[in-house]
Amino acid sequence: MKKNCSKSRLLKRRLLIAFITSLLAVIGICTAIFNVMYHQALDSVDKHSAELADKTVNTVSEAYYQMNLSAAQGTMSLFGRNIGTEIYAYDEHFRDQEELITYVAPCAQPYLRDTCHSSGIFFILTKDGIHGIDLESDESCDQLAEELFENLDQTVRKEPKFYGYYPTFRDYVYNRRQTMGGDYLKAGKGQIIAWDNLINYSEYDLCYGIIVNNTNNWLIAPVNEVVKTESDSLNRKLDSMFRKYVYIMLASIGGVLLLFTLISLILSKKLADPVVSEHDMLVKVNKMKTAFLSDASHELKTPLAAMSGYAQNAEIELMNDGDTALIQEKLKRISSESNRMALMVTQILDATRIEEGRMVLELAPCDIESLVRETVETYFAVLNKNNNRLALRIPLELPKVEADSSRLQRVFVNLISNALKHTKNGTILVKAEEDGKDFVKVTVKDTGSGISEEDMPHIWERYYKGKHSETGTGLGLFICKFIIESHGGKIWAESEPGKGTTFMFTLPLK
Repeated sequence: MKKNCSKSRLLKRRLLIAFITSLLAVIGICTAIFNVMYHQALDSVDKHSAELADKTVNTVSEAYYQMNLSAAQGTMSLFGRNIGTEIYAYDEHFRDQEELITYVAPCAQPYLRDTCHSSGIFFILTKDGIHGIDLESDESCDQLAEELFENLDQTVRKEPKFYGYYPTFRDYVYNRRQTMGGDYLKAGKGQIIAWDNLINYSEYDLCYGIIVNNTNNWLIAPVNEVVKTESDSLNRKLDSMFRKYVYIMLASIGGVLLLFTLISLILSKKLADPVVSEHDMLVKVNKMKTAFLSDASHELKTPLAAMSGYAQNAEIELMNDGDTALIQEKLKRISSESNRMALMVTQILDATRIEEGRMVLELAPCDIESLVRETVETYFAVLNKNNNRLALRIPLELPKVEADSSRLQRVFVNLISNALKHTKNGTILVKAEEDGKDFVKVTVKDTGSGISEEDMPHIWERYYKGKHSETGTGLGLFICKFIIESHGGKIWAESEPGKGTTFMFTLPLK
């Protein structure tokens, strides 16, 4: 009897040890799998965030540098005019170049202090050297100006033919000093240089300019900061989600362990019965072991299958910019804002092409009605944030116009987006009709806030947004005017503050 009892106790111990070992192994494997998946998900988020930041910077950097270079050249031109005017106004006469530098240099800091280049270096370039002035501190910084010119030597080494095979960037600028010019270097911290010559505004030959340093900090730092914030937020949500799955897994395994403990107590009581023979006890133990393993497998399989499915789906969705509720909503917002940025970047690039004379029209017969409907289907849902209604009044028999359809679509997008932005719970009307025998007249009318009399004369100017507008680039109407007039048409606006605005333009018939 004692022998049978000792054997049953031994069997119970072995069974408990085997199951606990298996259970611990399952917990360890599941924990390792979840840990690997969790870190893969975090790495994926960080990777995609970094790629998004790089793509954003690469997309806008060229237009960004061109825009800032144009602004710097405009500033130098205005400075030259003012200094030239002062020289003539006060009838100044300078005996030598040193005396001229002494007069011009102190004027730079007060004049340029409040411009966008107030943190740059104003320089005067002569055959003897470079005279630099820190616009922020008004201190002399000849050595720093020399170092910045040495950095710009990279551009000369990269394209020596373009720069006339001059040995240094300083030689290139000095030999071209009588022509207003400029360039930029995106490598490193980023630099923009613009220069002009006083001889263009007076009788004195003196090359002066400005170098804006650390330009990349204005572009890359804000983008990286936004990406880091969004990545941290998404990582916290992922951490919360995976922690929930781990807790569910542990709770399920704990329930199975509790169930096994109860079964084990019942089984051990029967195994310890002195009346049961050793053979019967072994048979019963074997049956109970088989049933237990089947039940345990079933209890473990259900929650593990569900958790594995959730985890795999989460991993797949995250790796493929997935569609979970939180991530899907965020992706929709990113998609919507990217479309808006794409429009903004397109406007900036168009303005650059216009300024450089690189915008070429590809004219072909164009159906106004089809083009407007295509534009509305593509952009209206993205741009309409103010619960507005859109009405189209375009006759099907309207003749075709001779136009570049892609550029003309840009005009419709700009005019309709402007109308939607300044109208709430109103109506946007797009109408087209024949205007005489040679033109088609298009009207875009809204019931929004209108344009003030103060802003109306300036709405076609580049970068002008209006004194009461806080959004936009100020390029949309500038681009519209250029495109319409390039087609041989004309564009104008009528507005009444508080009652709405009407934009009208004409296009020549085919």
